[in-house]
Amino acid sequence: MPPIADLGRWWAALLFGLMLVLLLLIASWLLRAVVPVAPAVSLTASETPAPSAAAGRADRLVDPMPALRGSLNDARAEERKLQAELAARQEDLRKQMQHCKPAPPPLPAERWSKGDLGTLKGCWVLGRDVPMVRSWGDGRSEQVIVKAGRICFDDQGSGLHEQITVGPTARWDCKAPMTAKFWSNGTLVASQPDVLCEGAPPLRWTATRLTCRRVNDDTALCQAVDKTGRTQVEFRRAP
Repeated sequence: MPPIADLGRWWAALLFGLMLVLLLLIASWLLRAVVPVAPAVSLTASETPAPSAAAGRADRLVDPMPALRGSLNDARAEERKLQAELAARQEDLRKQMQHCKPAPPPLPAERWSKGDLGTLKGCWVLGRDVPMVRSWGDGRSEQVIVKAGRICFDDQGSGLHEQITVGPTARWDCKAPMTAKFWSNGTLVASQPDVLCEGAPPLRWTATRLTCRRVNDDTALCQAVDKTGRTQVEFRRAP
């Protein structure tokens, strides 16, 4: 039989070992409570059935021609519309260009130098408005305005010369036939007889002779000669 001292040591060692195991169990339980545990994840793979060969063939067999024909018809209709619009705009442009063509000069040098009386066809303005004092036989006088003359010729050099005189109390309308011709040196000569104007008191328009030379395409300068004297006036196309 072992001594009592040895038996006490064995019991002490056994008790120490049991306490150590108990401490380990407690520490293990504490660690599981504090440290998180990764969740368990499970993945499941599912298979998607592949499209059947019949369905693929059906998709590939859709006829695109109807859609293409519709697009082509729309494009042709739009083309016809644009062509019609273009033709209308071209016609408008042609008409506008015709209106924009410059008019021939009123007094072309070549026709004037050739003595072409057709150059004179139409109406012309002679001189400008002129203020003057008109005296009467009874000693009265008043300020009047002698308006620029207007001459209208045919293509043979025959025409009518009109002139209006306006005063504060009266008006006179003067009209006289006029005949024109060209001299060989390119000078235009026109003459009119003595006439009585319409209005009161009576006013006589004395016979006048014009001798004109061309200045440019628009104007000629004329010497107007009557019994009262000589005056230089412009001869230009009427507006």
